[in-house]
Amino acid sequence: MGGQKKPARNWARSIVATAAVLLVSACAAEFAARAFFGLDTLQYRRPYQPVFVSGDYHYLMPNEKLPYVPGGPVALGYREGPFGLYYDATTAPPDSSTTLTDFLYAHRHARYNATDVDRITCAEPDAVLVHVLGGSVAQGFSADESRDTWHARLENLLRDRLRRRDIYVFNGAMGGFVSLQERLAYHLAVAPRRASLVLIVNGYNDVTIPANSAVRPGDPFQLGLRLSQLFNDGFMWWLARHSAIAHTILQNEFNEHVARYRRLLNEDDAVFARQAEAITDIYVENMNEVLGACEGRGQVCLVGIQPARSVTAAHLGVQSDDILSQERMVQLYRRLLDKVAASAHRAKFIDLTRVFDKGEKLQHYADSVHPNYAGQQVLANALLGPTLTALGSSPPARAAPGRCRRGG
Repeated sequence: MGGQKKPARNWARSIVATAAVLLVSACAAEFAARAFFGLDTLQYRRPYQPVFVSGDYHYLMPNEKLPYVPGGPVALGYREGPFGLYYDATTAPPDSSTTLTDFLYAHRHARYNATDVDRITCAEPDAVLVHVLGGSVAQGFSADESRDTWHARLENLLRDRLRRRDIYVFNGAMGGFVSLQERLAYHLAVAPRRASLVLIVNGYNDVTIPANSAVRPGDPFQLGLRLSQLFNDGFMWWLARHSAIAHTILQNEFNEHVARYRRLLNEDDAVFARQAEAITDIYVENMNEVLGACEGRGQVCLVGIQPARSVTAAHLGVQSDDILSQERMVQLYRRLLDKVAASAHRAKFIDLTRVFDKGEKLQHYADSVHPNYAGQQVLANALLGPTLTALGSSPPARAAPGRCRRGG
């Protein structure tokens, strides 16, 4: 009888030994992937934002640190518990839903945070307040310093031209935002506050993000990623946060999907036509809704359609592709401008797509869309005239009743 138990013990030892070898091999492979191939675990550049889908840019941050970014759950009064984030009732409760948008004014080039915006709005009732919305170009993302941004220069130009110091250009733009998110930002961040003028600078993200992230036309660029995290196999995402190899597999699969989507848009005319129609329809719908809401409030709002290097290059007869081919970019922008021209609010749109066609031309770009220092100055100069005209027709701006009494 005793002899019959020996094979079982041998099998058990074999299983344990095999498992140990596999574990050691996996650890060695993971070490090699990180040490010799430069691979890393899943990191995030933008945190999840419950209302806007994506938050501000933070360079390669692990998931566990995201709750602590400006405007994240911890800033909103939530605290980490054993199995989640729970609201801490001992923290000061919000006195306005605008607190969900405070992160819009917390980016590195904002110059005025949400507290500053509310303080100035309430303390200086006669001040001229310009609110800027849009994506990273509207932020002044590529400027080295906040003082070098186009909106800082525009503020100085307005103060000099109008000879008054109580002119403020508040920047609530957010990199990566599309017109849907800007529409939300207007209603949640700007409409409850006092604004002499709302200036939206956008267009490029709506045109390119479907090809950039393989999302539906009009959707925020992180939406597909968030849907995957919520509804797909959670184990793979957990593993990617802890294993550089798993993260690389996940990233490569995603990149291949995006590349296929992009090739389809570039090569299939029928698919591109349907997508382009939807992209431009949704953009114009969102901007028309904002402009209509502005009109209903007696508020002056302008939308500037930003330039793109590939489109500027086409104007100059130079070849320059973008996320999509130059031909597709020109087709998208042309279709967008045609629909804007047919809009009932067309007088409120500013075509900025040719502002870099003169002077240093393509040298105004730091990359495919962001202007460099000289480009920031050109953009500010191009917006000065329309801004002055708009402010000249702007009725006295009034804050929402009771907002200043409750401290913003």
